[in-house]
Amino acid sequence: MEAYLADASIPLLLTIVLGYYSFRLLVLHDVEAIRGKNGKKLKDKEAYTREAGKLLAFLTLSSLLMAVLMYWSSRIAFLQLTVCLVIFGLMWKKMNDKYGE
Repeated sequence: MEAYLADASIPLLLTIVLGYYSFRLLVLHDVEAIRGKNGKKLKDKEAYTREAGKLLAFLTLSSLLMAVLMYWSSRIAFLQLTVCLVIFGLMWKKMNDKYGE
């Protein structure tokens, strides 16, 4: 169990960080948390904030699932996170093209 927790510590920390930013977007509507204060003007700030928060929540759950899967197989966990990152990247690009600068 101790070895598992040592291996899963990074995905669990990533879950906490991603959950924090997802919370800031979905609950506090703080788009500057991810874009910075000098970001360009958005086409639709509310929709961008909502969709970015959902995508970060998806990545949060993916990271948590990776930590759980690492209990059985680190290769399966890595494959799962890789697939989720590709999906996340494609959806982020689509969201940014639609609501972004």
